[in-house]
Amino acid sequence: AGWVQWRRSVNAATGAAELKTAMRQLGDAVPAAEGRAGRVWRSSWWERLEESVTLPQLALRLLELEAAVWPRHGVVAGMPLEAAVQESDGSNREWVRAGIVSVWRDGSFRARVRFESRSETGQWLEDYANPLSKQGRKERGAEWRWPQPPPEQRGRRSR
Repeated sequence: AGWVQWRRSVNAATGAAELKTAMRQLGDAVPAAEGRAGRVWRSSWWERLEESVTLPQLALRLLELEAAVWPRHGVVAGMPLEAAVQESDGSNREWVRAGIVSVWRDGSFRARVRFESRSETGQWLEDYANPLSKQGRKERGAEWRWPQPPPEQRGRRSR
């Protein structure tokens, strides 16, 4: 009954504000992914939902919610990764922590990158190709990578 009622409220929505109310209801109903990654994803999705004011932005939030429920190719919303950032001239490349916020139907995904240095801070969303695709194989290791273990654990063998 809840799903039918929700669909009726979406169909009756006459603008972005009413649709946003319905999206809040759906967000409450969708189970969160387990663990810290799920909590991080959910909180960032709620932030993006509250910032959304147009119908296209709300449609994107709906696709993000779908992407969180149906992971693709082993990539799941909430998973951590590292993104390559560098100065506009290509210098000072470094890896910073990021988190996957959405996995699209074709396996491509979106990550929220947070950057902080002495001179600047920022965050942005970055889209990457399906890691199994030709483009995804080019991006992996160059534009993004799975998190590296702490330096003290690198090269250790388990006994």
